[in-house]
Amino acid sequence: MIRTHLITGFLGVGKTTAILHLLSQKPAHEKWAVLVNEFGEVGVDGAILASQGAVVKEVPGGCLCCVAGLPFQIGLNMLIAREKPDVLLIEPTGLGHPRNILETLHNEHYRDILHTGASICLLDPRQLSNPRYREHEVFRDQIELADVLVANKTDLASAADKAAFETLLAEADPAKSASAWVTQGQLDISLLSAAVSAGRQAQHPHAHDHHHRREGLQPQPALAEGEDLRLLENHGQGFYSVGWLLTPAWTFSAARLRDWLNGLELERIKGIVITDEGPLVLNMRDGVLSEMPTRRPDESRLEFLNQLPMPTETLQKALLFCRLS
Repeated sequence: MIRTHLITGFLGVGKTTAILHLLSQKPAHEKWAVLVNEFGEVGVDGAILASQGAVVKEVPGGCLCCVAGLPFQIGLNMLIAREKPDVLLIEPTGLGHPRNILETLHNEHYRDILHTGASICLLDPRQLSNPRYREHEVFRDQIELADVLVANKTDLASAADKAAFETLLAEADPAKSASAWVTQGQLDISLLSAAVSAGRQAQHPHAHDHHHRREGLQPQPALAEGEDLRLLENHGQGFYSVGWLLTPAWTFSAARLRDWLNGLELERIKGIVITDEGPLVLNMRDGVLSEMPTRRPDESRLEFLNQLPMPTETLQKALLFCRLS
């Protein structure tokens, strides 16, 4: 049976980085695969994972928990049939509610195929003092349904943030099977061996029932032959996304990108871009831009998420100004 783990957490908490760290620790004799879902249409997280050598199947442009299970099951079935992994990690969008996904993993169709292991929820402990997160139904249920709770980005946390995290653990009912206090997504692989509790219940199981439902699996976007740029947009659940697929023939100025992105006030920025300093993974959360060198991707990808509509034409002109060739 394929051991399966759900890796949840709100927008920008570091799920993709954590998965990369887990993959770096996998036993050499095992084959691991990742099913990744993003709210945006561009599919940046999947490209980042694939650029690091991960076996990936992507379900972009929506939320696995809100699409009647069909796109999720199609993607899951395709990944199982194609890769036959020993271990499967599932990364839903940060806006995703885990209840329906967990129910699907336990249904009769997968009873003899999947063994559901511990689910892990990452959070930024600074968010625990912010009413915007603390009162968000999906944020709360991601925490509620997880077997393992991990505080990430702890180098930015205060003593009060740590106390709030410890209080959260102490009040969890049923108690969490394990917890961790980490930086840069450095999850130890032993967390996947934590016990699974059948007694965890969502407090807001219908938090996403209003979301539009898709009837089938949307293909991962890719540029057509001769196409240099494609703009992709999405909106729902109180958020808007604007993203671009960009031909690998284009090279961007890393300095110009930094200047531009650091001047934007958006909820989230992420991308994998071919620059004059080499291919870079770009990630902005809470106004802080970070970058990491990576392997050359098949295409450059950049995506913005925000709670307000964005000036798409202005943003695209600024992006193209950063292009060198």
